[in-house]
Amino acid sequence: MNNTTTNANDRSRLNAIPMLIALSVVAGLIAWYSLSMQTSSEPVAEPVKLEQGMLLPELRPLKPFSLTTHKGTSFDNQSLLGHWTFMSFGYTYCPDICPTTMALFSEMHNKIQTQAGTEPYQVTFVSVDPERDSLERLSEYVTYFDPSFVGATGPEESLQELTKPLGILYKRVETEDSAMGYVMDHSASIILVDPQGQFHAYFSPPHDAEKMAHDFIALSSQTETAR
Repeated sequence: MNNTTTNANDRSRLNAIPMLIALSVVAGLIAWYSLSMQTSSEPVAEPVKLEQGMLLPELRPLKPFSLTTHKGTSFDNQSLLGHWTFMSFGYTYCPDICPTTMALFSEMHNKIQTQAGTEPYQVTFVSVDPERDSLERLSEYVTYFDPSFVGATGPEESLQELTKPLGILYKRVETEDSAMGYVMDHSASIILVDPQGQFHAYFSPPHDAEKMAHDFIALSSQTETAR
């Protein structure tokens, strides 16, 4: 009699196990559905559509570097915080690419200034020819295009600390048939650093002032909205 009762109780408990499993699965599905509904109701920022710039798939801070501006002040990682920075690389004796890029910066600057509510930014020209580009010469060069533009340079080792991680290449090429003695071959890409000091985007040539202005306004507007 006792054995029969025990067996019946065991069968009853065994029969209850599938039901408990089924109830657990149902409860899990309900919880998942509820969570997914909450998540899907949150607005998702659409990616910025750029006309010329290329966004980095993963933002990364610039590695430590230290240069000197045309005003004699330090230009380092701290100089990049709190505002956007357009950064180009070249040298003041450059016969074509550099003056064209600086003139483009001037045009882009004027276009951005007509738009209200854009975030602050700076334009920086980094000379990769410190042998000839003194701070005085840099000052004359960058301010010719706009008084707010910044020129910066430094020893070769310091320049490499900035340019190498960014993928900016340059080299000295001797030119016996030139009065200058040598020229600097260098990358023509423009780097855009965000207010957190991160490599955010880059612009490959040929550059277009209107498209670059559009891209900057789009990027800075999205960043402002996100905050």
